[in-house]
Amino acid sequence: MVNREDVAGLVAALFTVNNGLTRAMKQRPKAGELRLLQAVALHEGSRPSELAEAMGVDRSLVTRQLRDLEDEGKVAVRPDPSDGRAFVAELTEQGRQQIAELTEFGMRRYESFLDGWEADEVRELTRLLWKFEQGKAAVIEREQQEQQRPERGRRQR
Repeated sequence: MVNREDVAGLVAALFTVNNGLTRAMKQRPKAGELRLLQAVALHEGSRPSELAEAMGVDRSLVTRQLRDLEDEGKVAVRPDPSDGRAFVAELTEQGRQQIAELTEFGMRRYESFLDGWEADEVRELTRLLWKFEQGKAAVIEREQQEQQRPERGRRQR
């Protein structure tokens, strides 16, 4: 059974890793760009609001970053065929090339972080991180369902 001390150690490690990743993104502005480019690639033809939801960020941030990427020729925006007032984003060839370059840089960087690790250690960490993420997602889902339930004794409107 997991005890509080074990959980505290895990939380400290996760916060340390997360803070390091956040710092790295701030020091390398292209890292944030990569995240949006990847979201556009995964959700080609999506509106900024859909991209923001997929990324878990504010729509205004996505809109501003999309304008910058459009100015740089990495993203093309066009009117949404289903609603002419809105627009959707698509990658350009230059955007696809940028993803490839930034992804390669990131892979080399992470490979250097894992220098000296055994392959089975990397696979085990990966398995455990996915297991952690599944547990977290289950708790969030349960909490959202509980918030949606009407309170006992109160009428629904």
